[in-house]
Amino acid sequence: MTRRHYLAAGLMAADQFVQAQEPARKIGIIGLGARSRAHLAALARMPEARITALCDVDSSRIGKAASDYDLSAVSYTDYRELIRDQSVATVVIAAPNYLHHEMAIAALRAGKNVVLEKPMGINYEQAVGILREARRSGRTIAVAMQRRYTRQDREMLQAVESGLAGPIKLIQCTEMRGDWNAASWQYTDPVSGARTNWRFLKRTAGSTELEFSIHSFAHISMLVKSPLARVFASGGTVFYKDRDTRDLSNVLVDFENGARLNYAFSCFAPGGGNTFSILCEKGILRREAGKLLFSPHRGKSEPVPVAAAPSEDRAELLFYRDFFRDAAAGKPSMLGPEFAIEPAKIAFAAEISIAGNRVVTARDFPPA
Repeated sequence: MTRRHYLAAGLMAADQFVQAQEPARKIGIIGLGARSRAHLAALARMPEARITALCDVDSSRIGKAASDYDLSAVSYTDYRELIRDQSVATVVIAAPNYLHHEMAIAALRAGKNVVLEKPMGINYEQAVGILREARRSGRTIAVAMQRRYTRQDREMLQAVESGLAGPIKLIQCTEMRGDWNAASWQYTDPVSGARTNWRFLKRTAGSTELEFSIHSFAHISMLVKSPLARVFASGGTVFYKDRDTRDLSNVLVDFENGARLNYAFSCFAPGGGNTFSILCEKGILRREAGKLLFSPHRGKSEPVPVAAAPSEDRAELLFYRDFFRDAAAGKPSMLGPEFAIEPAKIAFAAEISIAGNRVVTARDFPPA
């Protein structure tokens, strides 16, 4: 084979790689509320990404998104029409939680790749349904747990995986915050006509743990690398009077590998702040004043040497780069349903435990 033939073959291979990636980057977005802005901003920084369709039940939101991001995209108010659109190869679902299951299943059955805002569903059966459909379809689906790409989470993961502190014994995580965004979409009850912030209702959000805590549960699942064994939780709506999702909870988890989690949450504690520490066999990993520290059982606390990590404002961008790479190769995403169902189980278990005042075990979650 001559040098010219080698060059021609190389150019052809490069062209085929670009063509393989191109279809996945024709994107339709369903749901144009506040959360969609992070997706739109990340995709706007990727010249190769093409947003070809937008969908929301509120047409004014479609117009605003198109104007803000200078998009020439087809508009839909029915998500089924966007999924049928042949110009869309990847569907981004940023709708309220109760719609995730039906939208994701429809998109996968239509042969689309999917980026799905967490959670996978508002109960375990819905999450399993998405997992099974993803396996059947062979399409790439990623659940948007993009915190994995933040500097803080990457540094902690690197420190644990380095073996510096030894095996995890206990993770202590506390998240104290203010209330939900008052401008969130209002769900209209089909019987009473009452309009309520969708995050206030179990029928639309699932639970507070599914809507908020699941980000920390995902980080913890990556650190522990073990399925849950037992969960006991307590909590309720003890401060606010206008909702049925919890404003306070405490979740205790035993994992199969012996690690444990003590998690506490409140959304009536503005300024309360977050704490995160890991008690390991050799000492404690914790963050203080923005630095990751290791405190051995005997000795002085020292900063943990970590590799350079991306800044937090690039998390969604890095998430999409990995997603498009996996979709082009026809590979599962590392944030796909096989992973995402584990942190979801913690949230589902907390709901079951509080409702039934009982310990939840792995037997409550039949294998998918």
